[in-house]
Amino acid sequence: MNPLKLYSDLLPSTIEQPEAEAVLAENGRRTWRQLESNARRFAQALESLGLGIGDRWAFLAHNRVEWPELALGNMRAGTRYVPLNWHLTIPELVYLLQDSGANMLIVDPINEEKGRAAAHESEIHPSRIFVLGPDFDTWLLKFPDSKPRDEVAGATLLYTGGTTGRSKGVIRSDTGGPVANWVETANLWASAVYMPERGIALITTPLYHAFGAGILQACLARRHRMVIKARFDLLDFFQTVEREAITSTALVPTLIIRLAKLSPEEWKRFDTSSLQWVIHTAAPCPAWAKQTLIDRLGPIVVEFLGSSEGTGPVACTSEEWLSHPGTIGRPNPRLEASVVDDQGNDLPIGSIGTLYFRRIDGPPVYHGDKEKTEKSRLPDGRFTVGDVGRMDAEGFIYLADRRVDLILTGGVNVYPAEIEGVLIEHPGVHDVAVFGIPDPEFGEQIKAAVELQKGTPANEETVAGLIAWCRSRLASFKCPKSIDFHPALPREASGKLKKRFLRDVYWEDRKKDT
Repeated sequence: MNPLKLYSDLLPSTIEQPEAEAVLAENGRRTWRQLESNARRFAQALESLGLGIGDRWAFLAHNRVEWPELALGNMRAGTRYVPLNWHLTIPELVYLLQDSGANMLIVDPINEEKGRAAAHESEIHPSRIFVLGPDFDTWLLKFPDSKPRDEVAGATLLYTGGTTGRSKGVIRSDTGGPVANWVETANLWASAVYMPERGIALITTPLYHAFGAGILQACLARRHRMVIKARFDLLDFFQTVEREAITSTALVPTLIIRLAKLSPEEWKRFDTSSLQWVIHTAAPCPAWAKQTLIDRLGPIVVEFLGSSEGTGPVACTSEEWLSHPGTIGRPNPRLEASVVDDQGNDLPIGSIGTLYFRRIDGPPVYHGDKEKTEKSRLPDGRFTVGDVGRMDAEGFIYLADRRVDLILTGGVNVYPAEIEGVLIEHPGVHDVAVFGIPDPEFGEQIKAAVELQKGTPANEETVAGLIAWCRSRLASFKCPKSIDFHPALPREASGKLKKRFLRDVYWEDRKKDT
């Protein structure tokens, strides 16, 4: 083997099978050799534009064939790319561009108009806006396919989802190491979530999200051929699994619920026997839906807790979940978890409190926000993202909810995730959000916002039926006092629900009244 080749190519699959297909997407395909070549050229392009170690550039695009090579090129250039959620409005994009300090933007044709408008307001020079497509491919070929100056590995500057407030960029201390260690680092994450060493991965989760970025890096490091889709479609999911012999895929709970509501007869139409690993995260998953998935696919479902800030991975296999009902698993060896009360004191085993974590490489920093960084930490360096839960004697973690979503009604804590898990099981419910609204007597009362399945009438009879459904399964104090119907709930493509958009309306109205 040519030592120079080993030095230039980074990924195991490129060295072992350079002409094998690495990426299949709706807009093209790449071999491992092509992927690495384009990544090196892109790293050279970034350097030619004056972007060095730690400099920011932004990426606004649906899942496409270019994602892996641009992410890999960013890593080899030592820069930080800012993945932008294409659901965002122009003002939201302007904020992210300005807050991150990005001085270059790459967009896909679908998002070109929106991206250019945001870039203009952010004062990014037009010459630094690039649109993916034939012209971009031609531009990339102008740069040499040679080893870039890659002493320090680039990273992603991820922004929090904005589900509880304005998004913040997260800088973690586990990024920025030597490029030579990048595959090993990605493999540590993949091992912690039990990802197979090799396989064929179907990626439908958005690559702008931390979940998608983690899966992408793991696929590159673990020799997974990637089948990338712009979005999840139920029929296409089954057809792709069968046609491409998919072994690995990532799902969010909203998709698991959709799969679980299919009848056994609908499942039998397709061959899913190739699947070996299904991972899920991003939101609470109702136990009945996860159990259905395990029953139909076997014990191949892995759950993990993670965040842009690095509160993970905490992971559990199907066997662990079945033997410890409700758990999300145990922390990996590089992570320590604890449960803390509002005064910062550690709570005994089994008590519910705020989950705090200690990473072996140190706590994260919120870009440009010292106050938020300090508020997220205890004096000893442990940090939190606001999740509430408990731990058992074996170290298994059980989530209750997020601190900001907790409902305090009549002096009693109520966890919306539990109620949502009951309502979503109703055959007439497509999606649901539960939150607290002002109540003059109890402080807060429980409100449910429901998106109905097609054909289910939005009337008082349905409201009464849903409340009765809850009362037959939950204590009365946990049941919604009222239900509103919505044509669609404000979810991100990652599955995260922007509950504040629903909840804040009621609290703003109370402020006006006072």
